[in-house]
Amino acid sequence: MSARTAVQGNAFFASLALLGGMLLAVGCGPSYPKCDTDTDCHAGEFCVNGMCQQCRGDQDCPAGQSCASGACQAIPGYCTTTSDCGVGEDCQENVCVQAQTTAAPPPPAPVVAECVLAPVYFEFDSSTLETGARDGLAENAACIKTKGYSSVHVTGLTDPRGTEEYNLALGDRRASSAKKYLKSLGVEAEISHSSMGEELASGADEAGWSQDRRVDIRER
Repeated sequence: MSARTAVQGNAFFASLALLGGMLLAVGCGPSYPKCDTDTDCHAGEFCVNGMCQQCRGDQDCPAGQSCASGACQAIPGYCTTTSDCGVGEDCQENVCVQAQTTAAPPPPAPVVAECVLAPVYFEFDSSTLETGARDGLAENAACIKTKGYSSVHVTGLTDPRGTEEYNLALGDRRASSAKKYLKSLGVEAEISHSSMGEELASGADEAGWSQDRRVDIRER
């Protein structure tokens, strides 16, 4: 055999040996999904404890997911805005939480105008309730209800003209008329009445006498 033929033969066998070593090396590597390094895994996978996994830690997962047992899984209740949450929830630090509600302040108490019980006036020698007297009694009725009086007293008075006996009777009729009208307006307070006739009269002419012809209403 010539020296040239021998060299060619040696080169051929060396190539076969090298190819065989490469094939042996490939054939002896781990079989997927087993791995020795990340290069044994698919793109985007990691070699963790000898197995190809989707992630090593949370940093390998998209927002809203965490790494659990080598796989990226959705984080329960994760959010980026309140619109991602349910009714009555807010998004706080990427977690849906129950919304904090602040109770509206109570409305201001209605202002109640101060009221007073006022006298009601009559025409001369009359116990009839004219329009002005009825209006005055309506205002007194409202005041009794507003202040919650449990009982009131109505006193009838007259001007000084006429006999004492007549004026006492006239004052009693006036007080009785006022009492009945107050009751008709829904006053639930106990109402008593009496007459003082002309005893408290102070008028000396018609202007003064018109102020004497009245009933006074007081809380009892």
